[in-house]
Amino acid sequence: MNTLLSSRGILRSAALAALLVAVYLVAQPSLTQQPPKASAAANPAAAPAAAPAATPAAKLPRMVDVGKTWCIPCKKMVAVLQEAEQRYKGKAAIEFIDLDEHPEAADQYKVMMIPTQVFFTADGKEFERHVGYLPFDEVEKVFTKMGVKGTP
Repeated sequence: MNTLLSSRGILRSAALAALLVAVYLVAQPSLTQQPPKASAAANPAAAPAAAPAATPAAKLPRMVDVGKTWCIPCKKMVAVLQEAEQRYKGKAAIEFIDLDEHPEAADQYKVMMIPTQVFFTADGKEFERHVGYLPFDEVEKVFTKMGVKGTP
């Protein structure tokens, strides 16, 4: 009998697959970093999606990344969010909303899949949205279209 069809073969294959995934996750430092915390402005209970936030960041354009801390594409966004937070400090607000902590944000931000990034103008109007992993250079392009320049 073929070993892949036997229960031992299946168990060995599953164990090998689990080991490979564990090695991959440990080898990816950006997957273990924490995303920027959601500010009061990103808290869905604080303000509607199209309205400016109630904090000083309300006067800034903002990018809201909606996801979950355990999702792989969301974990990959951590490094992008950190880079954006550094490059646009004082010029744009960068926020992460964890749907496990704030499930109501899915309705508020009209999220169908995660991660979803929503860019808002300084007056709180949605400018652009993207679903899935978004590399930093694409974030930069959106902010450039919005007239926001980051630091090099």
